[in-house]
Amino acid sequence: MLTDKFLRLQSVFFRLLGLELLHEPDAGHRYPWRSICCILSVASFLPLTIGFGLQNIQNVEQLTDSLCSVLVDLLALCKIGVFLWLYKDFRFLIRQFYCVLQRETHCLAGELIVTRESRRDQFISAIYAHCFITAGLSACLMSPLAMLISYQRTGEFQPDFPFPSVYPWDNKKLPNYLISYVWNVSAALGVALPTVCVDTLFCFLSHNLSALFQIARHKMMHFEGRNAAETRENLRHVFQLYELCLQLGHSLNEYFRPLIFAQFVAASLHLCVLCYQLSANILQPALLFYAAFTAAIVGQVSIYCFCGSSVHSECQLFGQAIYESSWLHLLQENPLLVSSLKIAMMRSSLGCPIDGYFFAANRETLIRIVRSAISYVTLLRSLA
Repeated sequence: MLTDKFLRLQSVFFRLLGLELLHEPDAGHRYPWRSICCILSVASFLPLTIGFGLQNIQNVEQLTDSLCSVLVDLLALCKIGVFLWLYKDFRFLIRQFYCVLQRETHCLAGELIVTRESRRDQFISAIYAHCFITAGLSACLMSPLAMLISYQRTGEFQPDFPFPSVYPWDNKKLPNYLISYVWNVSAALGVALPTVCVDTLFCFLSHNLSALFQIARHKMMHFEGRNAAETRENLRHVFQLYELCLQLGHSLNEYFRPLIFAQFVAASLHLCVLCYQLSANILQPALLFYAAFTAAIVGQVSIYCFCGSSVHSECQLFGQAIYESSWLHLLQENPLLVSSLKIAMMRSSLGCPIDGYFFAANRETLIRIVRSAISYVTLLRSLA
């Protein structure tokens, strides 16, 4: 039986977004207005941030601050947009994973593997979600705190907002400020919720795909039956499972490829801007926010890179499992099976790549993104 951790954290976040992942199709959009509100809150706030950047185009610090906010908004809209566009495909893919895992966990080894990967997925997803939400909360709470401190020092009400933006009204009036502040908070929620949903869903699917590859490897290592017929049947099941894993990996890569591309492009610019902001706000209260935000962005990219690398390597290890299995006696019993093993080893050497068109989701890409971001900071510092 599947562990109770199967999709548990992700289901909670998607229900907050008004979507269901495992229920019947008629219950898929349980509360569609929540998703619509998230999209509208981010889309309506985006012009305010762009206007702030255009208004302060000569100020590098404020311009980079607005650029960071724009990138976050655009990436969140891209993620929720692609997910809703492929909503039925994602639900069908999750249902495929559920059915395959339900079948493969009837054996003790398969259950242990799936349980281990599910716990790892839930642990990583929880850390990432808390980190991203903490960054958003710190931004929303930092501005009222800074405003109160300024009021105590000067005695004047100076409006301050979590995110850079301009408004068509005077925010020095308290009712107007409250409206603007609620607008900021709703935009932050509209960014955080879809982002956490989509990123943790990728983490879940990739971990469970790695678990299926591990089960296929385990069965490959123990395919011997009590007779020749049972051995052939076991090998047939192993090859079918491995082929199904490759199909699931292809679907996973196809659906997430545009998101990975957008994530990697935005992350390189994000980290560049955030590193500049960190260097410009040393010993300032805003340093805590930018540090938390930087950790969240690095966590975003790390999820895609490490999970993609894990899927690719687990697929390649299937060939090693074939080599280490008891295949010698098949040379005499059935040479045709040996040919099938050779073909499977050749296919496993290709792996199951997860990429974003031009970027492979692996550890090397993560290192290149961080290096590029740091090199861009030097350019920004020279312009300041």
